[in-house]
Amino acid sequence: MTLSLLLACAASKDPAPAVATESAGAETVPEPQYLTPYGFWGLNGFTSEAALSDLRGRLHMTLVQTATTDPTYALRQLFPMARASGVKITLRMTGDHEHYTLEGSFNLELWQKRLDLWDGADLSAYIADGTFAGHMLVDDVLNWPGADPTGEELEAMASYSQAKFPGLPTFVRERASRIPVPTSGRFTVVDGCVNQYKAKDGDLQTFIEDDRSAAERLGLGTINGMNIADGGDGSSGQPGWTDGKWAMSAAEITEYGTALAAVPELSMFLNWEYDAEEPWSDGTLGAEYFARPELESALADLGRLVGEHPAVALRP
Repeated sequence: MTLSLLLACAASKDPAPAVATESAGAETVPEPQYLTPYGFWGLNGFTSEAALSDLRGRLHMTLVQTATTDPTYALRQLFPMARASGVKITLRMTGDHEHYTLEGSFNLELWQKRLDLWDGADLSAYIADGTFAGHMLVDDVLNWPGADPTGEELEAMASYSQAKFPGLPTFVRERASRIPVPTSGRFTVVDGCVNQYKAKDGDLQTFIEDDRSAAERLGLGTINGMNIADGGDGSSGQPGWTDGKWAMSAAEITEYGTALAAVPELSMFLNWEYDAEEPWSDGTLGAEYFARPELESALADLGRLVGEHPAVALRP
């Protein structure tokens, strides 16, 4: 799927400064200090400092996963906007699959050429202060009609990224238990992967333990999350983004999210998706569904819970 802007977030050793709030006759209350980043993909319709600040306040969102191939936009708008709103960015920088697919298969050289478009863009200040918190090397790893990227190619992508952007963590969107594995049996350059739960994945504790053990074996950091737009069990009664699938209910978000947030190795938490522009299969806008009081409360409670999780670096 192509999104005009896919937004979600990443960890920093330096949490955003506390912002005091007060009203007449009330004591000043400091803003919570978020230790582990929590956020979303798909924040179309929320691309302003005010909108991101609002979501940060309502949902305890401190992370945005986005995609852009435009260094000028990133430097002049995206990163300054995120920094000002106290939200961190993880970024997919090379576009969609078609830009690095040759005869139906993933092509490393084409992917590298796409990353070369960022040559000359000085991102160092945003990497240093944690605003730019991670490079998502590739999305939907197991989704090519021909050959998917190999474990060695994922490592080569991470090396190519880190040579251009020293200090920037790298990760891949695929479960630790399913990611293509290097012949050595362990990743030494890729920092982490995304374990995104949906109800059809089956028993939640089995899902968690399978990915925990795989991540430890492979040397990968842990980003957990949920497919809140398409990953429900049907109990919500709300058709999802995709025809025939269901959005998660508030009870599901709480049940699944609480378990996923309890994983000791958790370094970030990313949900797909929160969006105000792309209609779902029945015409519903995701942001409107998730703004219902019980859904917003569940997402906010989860954001607070994730924020209290002790900080863990993405690289084990």
